[in-house]
Amino acid sequence: MKINLDKIIAADHKVIRQINRLNVLNTIRDRKAISRIEISRLTGLNKSTISNIVGELINEGLVYEESLGQSAVGRKPIILRLNEKSRIFGAIEVRLNRTTLAICDLGGNILERREIETVAGEGEKFFAACGRMLVEMTSAYKVPNVGVGVSICVLVNHLDGAIYAHNSLNWPNVDVRGVMEKEIGCKVFVDNDGKAGALGELWFAPEAEDLSSFVFVWVCEGIGVGMVMNNDLYHGYHDLDGQFGPQLIKFDGNLEDIPKENYWEESASDLAAVNRYSEISGVPRGDNIEKDMQRVIDLARNGDSHAICALKETARYLGVGIANINNGLGPERIIVGGKVVQVWDLVFPELIRQVEKQTIYKVIPPREVIVPSSLDSPPLQGAKAMVIREVFGSYKIWS
Repeated sequence: MKINLDKIIAADHKVIRQINRLNVLNTIRDRKAISRIEISRLTGLNKSTISNIVGELINEGLVYEESLGQSAVGRKPIILRLNEKSRIFGAIEVRLNRTTLAICDLGGNILERREIETVAGEGEKFFAACGRMLVEMTSAYKVPNVGVGVSICVLVNHLDGAIYAHNSLNWPNVDVRGVMEKEIGCKVFVDNDGKAGALGELWFAPEAEDLSSFVFVWVCEGIGVGMVMNNDLYHGYHDLDGQFGPQLIKFDGNLEDIPKENYWEESASDLAAVNRYSEISGVPRGDNIEKDMQRVIDLARNGDSHAICALKETARYLGVGIANINNGLGPERIIVGGKVVQVWDLVFPELIRQVEKQTIYKVIPPREVIVPSSLDSPPLQGAKAMVIREVFGSYKIWS
């Protein structure tokens, strides 16, 4: 790695101590139950340093001691555990038609969950209302709120927490972070659903546990993509990375007026599947794409030929875009999330057939690269991870 000397931070005593503290805290979190001696062995820190750091963590309520079993000499060994109930945080997932708000503990467990309708227009009022609802939800818990993570189905700048624009919801230039921090009084972290889903996979998914680099493809009303590189979420210079959804997958030579269906997400998203089913069956679709997609999936499970045809054709187009990602980036894995994974056995053969057609050099068989997500709503998990990584995240000497 090339070091950016303009952003280097001197590793003074405070920095080193913070690094050691995070190493100890993360070791306790990762191992669930562990002794001081084992922490010293795993981190390489001496017993005195471990004792001082653990004492601080216990005083802050982040860690507690517990006696377990009995040793060979008759003394019960003392182990340490993360006090998951010592802090809470909020997580929000904003989708096109509905928004989920959750209160979680430090273990990522959801303590309370509510769903409301996503309101188009006047985005400031909507996010202020979300903030007030979270304040109401947190009032029952007498412990500190360490932050709120927000996943939004729009293009956002994660650095300032503002929405660039969204045509369907009519939310141009909404300062989500500013509005919500004013209501809640704690840190708010914001990202789009594709990147949030990738972060959720990185922190919580077994299929990503041993990966350092992967691409996450979130199939919903549109298509969102997030990239993890060297165990960190990648953001482009202007936060405009991952915009694979609008990629052109068909071209008829007319550059002046390219049809919408020539773009990937118009042909491979849940919206595309619902539209195909409507065209084939003659049944008009409703206004809620999420509910309509679930209906198509349920029909396919019950053997409806129109639904099966719509899902298979959509999977083929999904394969076109995934093949482009695979050829261009060559990631360790491509993880696919969304309702489509409910019928993975039906759609994967069509998807992988298209990917294999477009893959010139099959160094690794594409069917070993592309896997379904095991998470329930990866973007919501990513909203949780935004806050958890702030509490447990690594300390960077340079950036």
